Amino acid sequence: MRRSLCLLVVSLVLAGALAAPAQAGQRIGGGVHYLRTLGDIKDESEFDENAFGFLASYQRDVALFTIEGDVEWILDYGGSGDALIQPQAYLLFGNFFYGGAGIGTGYFDGEWWSDPFYALRAGANFMLAGLDLDAYALYRFHDTEVFEGFGEQDLDSITFGAVIRFSIGG
Repeated sequence: MRRSLCLLVVSLVLAGALAAPAQAGQRIGGGVHYLRTLGDIKDESEFDENAFGFLASYQRDVALFTIEGDVEWILDYGGSGDALIQPQAYLLFGNFFYGGAGIGTGYFDGEWWSDPFYALRAGANFMLAGLDLDAYALYRFHDTEVFEGFGEQDLDSITFGAVIRFSIGG
C-alpha cells in the first residue's frame, strides 16, 4: 500500500512538471517551522518531541495545482545533537486557502530513513508587496527505526510553518 501511494504521488509530480507550460509561475523562498512529535517515541525520556528548523522551498504552478519541493533542516532532532535533513514533495490544490498531500524522507545520523513519511497539509497564502507569505500546518504519518535501541517507532508529528517566497518566472 505504501509503495503504491509513493509511486502514485511521484508519478503525479513528474507528469505535472513535464507537462507544465513554459509560462507556469515559479517561486522560491525560505522560512521556519516548529515540529511537535505526537507518536509513541515522544514517551521515551531521551527524546525531545519539540524541534525548530529552517526550510528552503520551490513551487511551480501547473494547471489547477501547485507542485512544491522543500528541504527542511532541523539542527538538533529529538535532543540527539544530530541534524535532520528532510527532502519532501507536495501536490497542493487552491490559491489563498489550499490543501494537499506529500511524501518525503529524512537523512539523520549518517543514513537515509528506510521508509518515507506521508503528509497532509493545509494553509493560506498571503500576497504582500510582491512576496507570498505561506502559513501552514501539516500532519506527518511516519514509522521508522531511525533511533537505535528504540526499535520500530511511531514518529507521527504536526508541523506549523511560515515561508516567504518570491516569483522567479512568468
